Amino acid sequence: MLTIFDLQRFALHDGPGIRTTVFLKGCPLDCLWCHNPESKKKTAQLGFLEKNCTGCGRCRAVCPQMVHEIWQDGQKNCHKVVMERCIRCGKCVTACPNHALKMYGREVSAEEIMEIVRKDKDFYQRSGGGFTISGGEPMVQFENLLDLVKKAKEEEIHVCLDTCGYADTEKYQKIAPYVDTFLYDYKITGEEEHKKYTGVSNRLILKNLDMLCRNGNQIILRCPIIPGINDKEEHYRMIAGLSEKYPQITQVNLMTYHDMAKGKAAQIGTTYALSDVKTIEKEEKQKIYQKVESYGCRKLKES
Repeated sequence: MLTIFDLQRFALHDGPGIRTTVFLKGCPLDCLWCHNPESKKKTAQLGFLEKNCTGCGRCRAVCPQMVHEIWQDGQKNCHKVVMERCIRCGKCVTACPNHALKMYGREVSAEEIMEIVRKDKDFYQRSGGGFTISGGEPMVQFENLLDLVKKAKEEEIHVCLDTCGYADTEKYQKIAPYVDTFLYDYKITGEEEHKKYTGVSNRLILKNLDMLCRNGNQIILRCPIIPGINDKEEHYRMIAGLSEKYPQITQVNLMTYHDMAKGKAAQIGTTYALSDVKTIEKEEKQKIYQKVESYGCRKLKES
């Protein structure tokens, strides 16, 4: 079984053409800017959308762990969700009439996922699209992931694997024959900086990128640009250098920072580290693209 937190049909930004994208739970990195904070833990998590809550108390009535504390402060309904008490039974999610509660994470089989993927096979063929596995980091659930990509390839469906590159090299060697395109993250230049902002060294990531390129696998290099962290000349130069070093890198996407994760982090009861960092707007984004191009990158494409 695979633990997923989302599945999107008709996705347009997760590889070529029209795609179905499944998002797997669990990640070995702890990026400060993670735009899917609900993906980090492999287990399910309760989410609370406060603006939808009317204080009706139905969640409190069905919860066996007293996760929901509800009271009135004058005319205002107050609702505190004590996340550490939650056993992820989902009873409160079912009881809520206003969609204020959501469970991020559910177990599904590879075949259940493929049943959905098959529905849009005609669209994949017409648009040059297919099936994308994203996360989190899909390689965290390697054995079941391998089963899933094998099923897709048996049915001649184009497969993209969105990965941070931080897993055993042997695992990438095993899965590579069943992946058409790797959407490969390149986050930060410099090992110490990488450790500081993601929690891990980038040595294994660069080793796996080199192996996949030498193996002849197609790579779309995806580079998040985060204000104050990696929006530096050295990083832009390295992105361009990698794109020229490896012919297998057919495209480079600059994933400029967006602050959408702030709301998601609040929903699962965590603190977002970059709460004061603002979204990179269109004008600044164009300047960054021009800067990377100036260092010789000829493979830039907006994702």
